[in-house]
Amino acid sequence: MSRRPHADLPQLLPRLVAFARTLIGDADQARDLVQEAAARALAARNVPTDAPAYRAWAFKIVRNVAFDELRARARKYSLPDEPADLWRFDDVFIARITVEQGLAAIAPPHREIIALIDIAGFSYGEAAELLGVPAGTVMSRIARARSALLQAIESSSVRPLKSGHGN
Repeated sequence: MSRRPHADLPQLLPRLVAFARTLIGDADQARDLVQEAAARALAARNVPTDAPAYRAWAFKIVRNVAFDELRARARKYSLPDEPADLWRFDDVFIARITVEQGLAAIAPPHREIIALIDIAGFSYGEAAELLGVPAGTVMSRIARARSALLQAIESSSVRPLKSGHGN
């Protein structure tokens, strides 16, 4: 029995949105972008039937739509608005802000490879196939991207607040 062509799409949507948000930087725009990508996927004639191939294909469509959007904008990447409760400076919130600022500060190719490997969870081989490069290239790109992200975070102006309790 053959699989329905788009059976995996509903389960992929949250990961596609997370990937798009990493590339675009705004949650609402990422959802719109994934909606456009899903429409393109549903209209496609040659759809992979193998689940891993479909997953890579869907991420590639999102990637292409994101790059189209970034080219159309022709403006610098910006962070999305933070939640209204800006005074909740717990460690998780500070870490999130720090990583988002670090991602915003690194080059788009570095953001892309981090989004594929560390956020979307692709293996090196899957990312290599999606990007059309050898796995060794993906390995060197992710190493350089992680190094750039770490450097951006270390040079960030976000610092943990000292409490008045002896710290």
